[in-house]
Amino acid sequence: DNGGTEGSDAAWLQLAGGLHATGIPVLAVAGNHDVVPEKVAQWFNSAPGLHRIGGYGFLVFNDRQLGGDHFIRDAAELALPQEVAAANPNLPLIALQHNPVYPPIESEYPYCPDNAAEIIDSYREAGVVFSLSGHYHRGMGPHELDGTTYLTAPALADAPFSFLRLTLEGGKMEVERHTLAHDIPRIGDVHCHSEFAYCATDITTAQNIEIAKLLGMHHLCITEHAFHLYFSREDSWGAKWVREPSLVAQAWAKPGRGRMEKYRAFAESVRSDFVKIGLELDLYGDGELLLAPEDRNDWDILLGAVHFINGVTRGETTQEEVERLFMRDVEALLTKPIQVLAHPFRFFAWSGYTKPEHLYEAVAERLAAAGVAAEINFHGNQPEPEFFRACLTRNVKIAFGSDSHCMMEPADFDRNIRFMRDLGVSDSELPGVLFQP
Repeated sequence: DNGGTEGSDAAWLQLAGGLHATGIPVLAVAGNHDVVPEKVAQWFNSAPGLHRIGGYGFLVFNDRQLGGDHFIRDAAELALPQEVAAANPNLPLIALQHNPVYPPIESEYPYCPDNAAEIIDSYREAGVVFSLSGHYHRGMGPHELDGTTYLTAPALADAPFSFLRLTLEGGKMEVERHTLAHDIPRIGDVHCHSEFAYCATDITTAQNIEIAKLLGMHHLCITEHAFHLYFSREDSWGAKWVREPSLVAQAWAKPGRGRMEKYRAFAESVRSDFVKIGLELDLYGDGELLLAPEDRNDWDILLGAVHFINGVTRGETTQEEVERLFMRDVEALLTKPIQVLAHPFRFFAWSGYTKPEHLYEAVAERLAAAGVAAEINFHGNQPEPEFFRACLTRNVKIAFGSDSHCMMEPADFDRNIRFMRDLGVSDSELPGVLFQP
């Protein structure tokens, strides 16, 4: 809201760098709070004028600010659309500006430029196809006037945190509105990591909770890797504990059982009706659950996961043997007090093996018999439609888990919801098939 605050330049640079790093062409238009529009143009390589991208001509305008929040487009900029159109007769033109041009907004606040009527005339005369704006947080349109379609994007920073995806084809435009927040009842995130995870980046439990509430979650589950808590970082990822039960016994015999007691105290401090606390658990040895006797009670949720398989050596064990050992471990997990099987078939892709489609129904049947939910998880993973279809036909509950390891992941369930729609589950039906902790 104030481009002149301390640290704003660094924030702009971080945003610009992240966007440019994607390799996708980026255009940025300075807003009314950006006190130095020239900096925005420089950082995003978005100088006012014509930018050719993908067979379209994008006209970027940084309109001049008068006193207060009044803006005006000067004569040279008003002439630009017609000049570009005359020099490029077959180039579809799209105008980008911060302030909405059309339709007029009934308000004491001057949302539209003071000379909006002249801007509209310049677009009509040049045959501008689309005009895209921001500033008016509610968003507007699309509205068509004299051959130009006017569209104002909603503010990403305001609930429900909406953004637009436009698909352009010649003179046609398809508009999709997406929201980061969800209004589906009882939707929640059952799989979120914390500061205690060795694989976490910038994630914190406080941010997890804040983001999950902002995005409309019914509940949030903090479910940390037990093997990260019992072992050091090196021993944790070395995974010798999977095949050497003595290492597990040694870890459990240490005061505090590694960091488990600290995690339990921390988790208890954030526990609430909204925040559930739990663990993500693996097997070790001959199918034992990696959970010390002292830690078997007082959890809201326990996830079972196959991150490692005792007896599998990547690149040496055959696909057939991996499948046999995988089913052994899944069956063992389902005899344990877990409520959700996390990322059920991810082990295969992460270990360089082919996902066994012929096992989808077998795993679904075992989940149904055990009353354990199957997790849809997009963290480094692509869920398997046929497996989840098999789960739905057997009334296996579906759990949404972000498996969050960084700040942008908690409650990011747009893909999950679309995945369920593709399986034939409507938004109104979704609460009835979702697992509830």
